[in-house]
Amino acid sequence: MPEVALKVAMACSGCEGAVRRVLQNKPGVQSVDIDLAQQKVLVTGDVSQEDILQTVSKTGKKTELWQ
Repeated sequence: MPEVALKVAMACSGCEGAVRRVLQNKPGVQSVDIDLAQQKVLVTGDVSQEDILQTVSKTGKKTELWQ
């Protein structure tokens, strides 16, 4: 199963919830794991990197691919 890892600027659990909500409603997403301390979002499923990046960016959070 493909995985997409992102670095997302999240300051609180509210930020984490907003990111989780937009991703869980996305077709093809199997799971969403968020590490708030590392600001890391790991998405597993039949999804493309670019699609997930754009979806999370729409929350207004600074988003980039995990290095």
